[in-house]
Amino acid sequence: MIHHSATHTTTKIRAMSLVKATALVGLVSLLAMNLPASRAHAQHVGQTGGPSPVPTTKILAIGRLTAKATPSALDKTLPLEIRATARLYLAGKIDQWYVKPDETTVVFLMNLSDQKEAHDLLEKLPLGQAGLMQFELIPIGPLGPLRILLADPAK
Repeated sequence: MIHHSATHTTTKIRAMSLVKATALVGLVSLLAMNLPASRAHAQHVGQTGGPSPVPTTKILAIGRLTAKATPSALDKTLPLEIRATARLYLAGKIDQWYVKPDETTVVFLMNLSDQKEAHDLLEKLPLGQAGLMQFELIPIGPLGPLRILLADPAK
């Protein structure tokens, strides 16, 4: 009897997984079908002088340690870096900050829309000044295709 119950539970789990996978495939297919329409809508909005499709509202800054970042160099610089980064956070320039588990990469979500301003602020941090960290800056903004949800339904 226990074996039958375990088999029944396994069958239910597999069936639920299949339903979830089918739903995911359906969602991806729906999005893929609407992508050309979304692009056409975004181009149309741009041509009529409407709002830009995706304004930059934040900067995603990914900082990676360089080859110069030896343990002794980091030991000297990290206390200064932490204080300077905390100041940027308290000034509202950094919204969120994270680190990879191996502590070789930091990720900041910055409350800035200007990449040059983000670059200048990050380069002034002690790790940047010492050449121990380099940042990749990625401008990000609201998910443009959400505009489709705001359009009046066709009558």
